Amino acid sequence: MNLLNIILFGIISLILIIIVVVKLRFRFWADQPVFHLYDISYYLFYSGIINKSLPEKTRYTNFKDVETLTFGKNVKAMDQTRFIRFINKYYLRNGDNQFSPKESNIVPYFEGHNSACFLSFYKDALVLHDGKTGDIINTEKPIGVMTTRPVHVRLKKGTTSRFDAYYVDYLCVDPARRKKGIAPQIIATHHYNQRILNREIQVSIFKREGQLTGIVPLCVFGMPIFSMKNWSKPSGLLAPYSLIECGTSNIHHLYDFLRDSTQKFDISIMTDPGNIMALMKSNNIFIYLLLEDKVGVVGAYFFKKSCTEIKKSEEALICFASVLNSNSNKMQNIFIHGFKQTVSEICLKPRNGNLYHHLVVEDIGDNDCIIANLKQKTWPSSVVPAAYFFYNYAHPTVHKNKVLIIL
Repeated sequence: MNLLNIILFGIISLILIIIVVVKLRFRFWADQPVFHLYDISYYLFYSGIINKSLPEKTRYTNFKDVETLTFGKNVKAMDQTRFIRFINKYYLRNGDNQFSPKESNIVPYFEGHNSACFLSFYKDALVLHDGKTGDIINTEKPIGVMTTRPVHVRLKKGTTSRFDAYYVDYLCVDPARRKKGIAPQIIATHHYNQRILNREIQVSIFKREGQLTGIVPLCVFGMPIFSMKNWSKPSGLLAPYSLIECGTSNIHHLYDFLRDSTQKFDISIMTDPGNIMALMKSNNIFIYLLLEDKVGVVGAYFFKKSCTEIKKSEEALICFASVLNSNSNKMQNIFIHGFKQTVSEICLKPRNGNLYHHLVVEDIGDNDCIIANLKQKTWPSSVVPAAYFFYNYAHPTVHKNKVLIIL
């Protein structure tokens, strides 16, 4: 056997091993329209939508127990209340890490969109007995939930490709019922119903923290967590630079800036401007613009309220994106200083008084230089691995700093 045959045999053996591992370890995902690690043809020849036709019913679709509703159409007040209570009870409850959103921290994420948003429940029948009247009451109990909201995707690959997708959020199952195949049924049924209810959008996007699932990710990045305990208020920016908070009256400056500066990213994923405004008005996201006199906007910072305690009564503020229109060392230093001043202004707002004790910076887009600078004096208490991946779309992995995600 010559060297070439040995190499070919090794490659084929490796591919077969990967196929077996993925199919055994991630059985659900092995059957889904995603870019699997072993899909050689996608690496070499194809990038795009995997299944262009409407989805078919499979062993995972469960129309008996899973119901998909449309926000603003048939999501009733009771459905919304059940959903929010379920999330508060079961979503991210891990020791000191507690996700505790109010209604005002969830509902605005589904407002201001140009396409429908969806909510799915996995329900179990529940029989209650009224002790006073002796009546039997037949009702339903939520066992799992999942939501999707529309986003705009731009891919720069030779020629620019644009399409809309659905971002998956709040996928959660009652801990007592986990590892029993419920999450796969919610995902498959929700995707089926979503494709029927809105035939214009064929693709979904997942964000996964921790272990990956045998899928080629769109991008992989870390989320370092910094304690702000010993941080002090930074000095102000020197002329000709200044900061301004973005609001509904000046949001056009943000989008003028993004239209030009995002061309450097290979992938950008953004929510609708109407949704951004709903999130700003409800104080769920904070956007600040870095200005230079006679030039205009030269940088932008994007933060959001996490509603998550890292330690008891110590919530984290998240910087999920930033954009700088220059690569010069001088501008990077000004950009970093503007970031620190932005963090200080957010934390010192009266409505945020002594609320944020930790800062999470997603290592994506132009956040890399900010993270490198913060590490010089404050080492992260931990770094959470994360990745985005497409559902029903094949695309090779892109470097984390060539991706901009605002949603």
